[in-house]
Amino acid sequence: MEKINRNIYTLTIILAAISLLFLLLNSAQQRVFFYLAIYASVLGLFLERKNVGKIRLKVALLPLIVGAMEMLWFLFYEVKHGHINHYNDHFLGGKKLLLGSILVLYLDSFKHHLHRNALKKIFLIVVGISLLLATVYGFIQEWQGISRVEMAINRPTVAAYIYSTLSLAFIYALFQLRKRPAYILAVAVMLISYLNIIFTGTRAAMGLYPVLIFLLTLFNFKKIQLKPMLGVAVVVLCIVGINFNAHIKPKITQTVDEISTYQTGNDDTSLGARFSMWTVGIYNGVHKPLGQSMESRERLSADYVQDHPENKTAMMYINVHLHNEIIDTFSLQGVIGLALILGFYIGGALLAVRRNNLLLLFIMLSMFVYGFTDVLLISAEFVAFFIILVAFSTVITEECVAPVNVMCDRGYTGSVPPQS
Repeated sequence: MEKINRNIYTLTIILAAISLLFLLLNSAQQRVFFYLAIYASVLGLFLERKNVGKIRLKVALLPLIVGAMEMLWFLFYEVKHGHINHYNDHFLGGKKLLLGSILVLYLDSFKHHLHRNALKKIFLIVVGISLLLATVYGFIQEWQGISRVEMAINRPTVAAYIYSTLSLAFIYALFQLRKRPAYILAVAVMLISYLNIIFTGTRAAMGLYPVLIFLLTLFNFKKIQLKPMLGVAVVVLCIVGINFNAHIKPKITQTVDEISTYQTGNDDTSLGARFSMWTVGIYNGVHKPLGQSMESRERLSADYVQDHPENKTAMMYINVHLHNEIIDTFSLQGVIGLALILGFYIGGALLAVRRNNLLLLFIMLSMFVYGFTDVLLISAEFVAFFIILVAFSTVITEECVAPVNVMCDRGYTGSVPPQS
């Protein structure tokens, strides 16, 4: 029976890895392998039902709670109003989060079936190949003259957020090798990845990726060391210099112009629309603290815009989302949703610190900062990516239940189940 359990666990790892490979190449195939991995994890949990004492629930609670929030909100207003189409993204996002929590639970709880060094090698290879394929895809799209690189996802912003976080994950894996060639390769990955991010034209990722890289390097080496910090700085400056006139300067000019335009009362720009959506969203949350349907939000927003026409562009996106994870949640799910989404970010970060899981910490940090300009937890592609990356973060991390010593190099290696 032990051999069967180990084989099911190995199969689940393989299916999750294949899903990650297809993430930015073919959304349909990625989705198929994502669900196959979940089905395998359900089978694995059934076979391990006698080992319930080994269940590790804490990390799985992150997607479980947010997914339950989305699904309960969806089901309540679907039954009440019957407008299913408006809630489709929330339903799909919530469903994937709930099902994904099973995958995280299984992989985290029974990781003793495989040696951690083997899991680390699998993760390094899979993330490296996935990033390489996505990078080649992005460069091909840029060469073909596409205005904004989007890879296999039809939204350049979401593609940029996934790609940049994937790059961080690979750099993290390279850092774990603690070898000079790996560090040199990591610097090259930073350079090439940032170039591809610039090609997506996503300002949030262009601005935040270097900051996240700096923090990852700082956390990895535990203290400021001149050489790695200088290496990161040189990489960023080289890319900025090469692409300044073609890609970066136009974005800076656009940002300044859009802020100036918004201050004159015209919100019909990319940033102006976001400012208006955030204003309208906060108004909705304050006036509907117990939550509301999207139809109710649309009506309340229309009344607000009638008295505040400078925010009229918000109505163009009111039935999509408000381009801010926290505000969008607050506007629909009220104070309960606000508390849960904040608990999701804070709880995830604290759990990562407690488990010395640097990868999980940066997954949560990336989601938090990118969530200021987008709503990621209703994006089917990002949710699948988040689930798989979180699951892998739990199986490759050597844990020490202690305050932040983020790089815990020794300890559990996979032969004996750790204590929760």
